[in-house]
Amino acid sequence: MGTHERGVRDLCPGCAAGLFIVLGERGFFSTSGDFALSDGDVETKPLRPADPTGLIGIGRRPHDVGLTDGQEEVANLLTYVFGDATCRDCETDFSVAAQISVGWPAQLG
Repeated sequence: MGTHERGVRDLCPGCAAGLFIVLGERGFFSTSGDFALSDGDVETKPLRPADPTGLIGIGRRPHDVGLTDGQEEVANLLTYVFGDATCRDCETDFSVAAQISVGWPAQLG
């Protein structure tokens, strides 16, 4: 199973800049530029993956299932989902999972 490009649009918790969190074929990075329409000339900040041995709870279980089922690409992608990012505009560091889950309970209710 190949990993396809996925982008999540969110706001920086430091400066409220609109950010894309990108996971996939073009890499693992954050940017405030419009990467989807660019030819690779958008300034990006690499995501920092979580250490798989340090994953707990909701991060650990799907990572372990991915490895057990031979889905190493999925397990690797999850280390970035549960890792950290930096805003390109203000240099604020933040948890990818925490930031993309802001507001989910309100959206689900």
